[in-house]
Amino acid sequence: MFLKEVRVKNFRSLKDVKVILDKSTILIGENNAGKSTLLDAIRKGLSRQGTRSVFDDYDFYMDSEMASPQDSDGINIILIFEERILDEWEGYISDTFIDAIQYIDGEKASIILQTSASYNEVTFDIETSTVFLNNEFKPITGRVQNLVNKFIMLTPVFYLQALREIKDTFSSKSPLWGRFMKKAAIPQDELNVIQEQIKQLNTNIISNDENLTKLVDELQKIQKVMDFEGEDQDLVSINAVPIKTWDLLSKSQVVLNNGTSHMDFPIEKHGQGTQSVTAILLFKAYINILLKEISTDSAEAILTLEEPEAHLHPQATRALQKSIEEMECQKIITTHSPYFIQNADIRNIRYIKKENGETRVFGLYDHICFKVDNINDGLKSVVRAFDGLINLNEEDNIVTITKPIKKQLANALRGCCKDIVTNIDGILEDAYMIFDKTELCNLNMYIQRNRGDILFARKWFLYEGQSEDVIIPHFAKMLGKDFDEHGINGIMYRNNGSAGAFIKLAKVLNIGWVVLGDNDGQGEKTINEILNCGYEREDVAEIMLLTNKKDFEHELADVPSIFNDYETILGDSISEDISKLKEEGETEEYKKKIVELIQKGKVENAYNLLKIWDERGFSVDEIPEVIKNLIWKV
Repeated sequence: MFLKEVRVKNFRSLKDVKVILDKSTILIGENNAGKSTLLDAIRKGLSRQGTRSVFDDYDFYMDSEMASPQDSDGINIILIFEERILDEWEGYISDTFIDAIQYIDGEKASIILQTSASYNEVTFDIETSTVFLNNEFKPITGRVQNLVNKFIMLTPVFYLQALREIKDTFSSKSPLWGRFMKKAAIPQDELNVIQEQIKQLNTNIISNDENLTKLVDELQKIQKVMDFEGEDQDLVSINAVPIKTWDLLSKSQVVLNNGTSHMDFPIEKHGQGTQSVTAILLFKAYINILLKEISTDSAEAILTLEEPEAHLHPQATRALQKSIEEMECQKIITTHSPYFIQNADIRNIRYIKKENGETRVFGLYDHICFKVDNINDGLKSVVRAFDGLINLNEEDNIVTITKPIKKQLANALRGCCKDIVTNIDGILEDAYMIFDKTELCNLNMYIQRNRGDILFARKWFLYEGQSEDVIIPHFAKMLGKDFDEHGINGIMYRNNGSAGAFIKLAKVLNIGWVVLGDNDGQGEKTINEILNCGYEREDVAEIMLLTNKKDFEHELADVPSIFNDYETILGDSISEDISKLKEEGETEEYKKKIVELIQKGKVENAYNLLKIWDERGFSVDEIPEVIKNLIWKV
């Protein structure tokens, strides 16, 4: 069992959001976008019913027209649990919660839980309720509602906040460390031996110190003063070490030796990064060892974890991500680290963004499902014609699009589905954004290899080659559009899959973008890829520009001062044959040969240009207009 979907209304900045979850889900986005709020919604939605509400005044969403939280429509959190595999719930869950089990859009069983909170109009107290819902999202009637707390116990939610206080984490009162110590089960015969050894150790410590021995003798007088029985016995002693095993375990601590000394230091004496990792690994041990003992085969814990990368260097961050993946529980993680997501599957990432004060959630998908009122002959005909792209479940009236669509299929579906499904245009818009295996592979490779930070950007500037990657950010800074300051990331797409895959990803994640393409066959190919993402041709001019010349290097060469810089860089490497072209007035052929020489060492020569420009005082007026216009658009 896992938490498949969360729907939240009117909780803090979450006015109305829906999030599809995976076994491991990573939430990214800017500060205050709503990532932590979503974790809080899950935790509060799965809090056990009690006499006191888990919500307070600050949990209610308020817009500018509301005078107080009492004006809110009320908090509503819906949690949809689903089988991981078909018939996973046969046995305890099926037998116990049979009346709560629903079937939403397929053969797998689901259980829908709703937690709501609102103000009582008389007492003004916050009233909270948690109930099971049916597949129409209405409360189920009957005695099954008495089992809500029992169900919640099957999916305990744990929270590790960004600021992990190590002393609290490893105290005897900690729900994690404390339980490990309390669960210690030493065989009785071994326990007796250990306790005798501890007593002897304690005696040795006291007897080997003269002052401690005298102190014990003095304290023995309490027997006479208080008239205790057993005057012939020594009733007073000093426990230099805890005598009882359970007391000894309660004072246990984790110590580390960094390998540079003979001293073992308590964990709280080490750096923040080491402390943070230790806390996470303690939780991992708790999940994989203790909790596994009490969990059913079909239920598991949910870990909500904030910023696991805190205080860690990049390599340690990537290693920690792999370790977290091994936890035998469902994980919902927030992060600000491009290094943490480098080894993650891009399909597991959700982009959290705040627009006009409201939080929105975006993510990738590799298929689209929708339900129709009935299956007509037209739909059957389209499914047959596009076999391999569409699947049809005639029993449940469910259509599944499994691969990215193009306009021909979109038009066919629109025609046959307009009377049997609502919002067909919205469904088709999403279907354009399906990612095929090749696109996913290329995107994952790009992110893992070098640019995990693109997913944290507000806008993308896409270009084809290496020269652009060096020079365009420089131009942007000169124009007051510094990439870092404006949250812009440059992406060189030519050798990293197709431009269409990046454009599709940007659209799905609601990241703004522009493209600079070469005025050649590759540029035209990029335009077609944009059209296949659901854009109209008239839209392309607003988001993509082609160089006026053949490519970026030729575009720069069209600026006389920059062409002179080309000549300066090449110097003596310009052959006599090429120089002769200039002398004979073959200007265009000469320019062509110079650009070809520059392109043989694109990266080095791009940096050479920056050096020359810095020395001679490069002017904004020298930036080609097509590049200047696109920078203003991003």
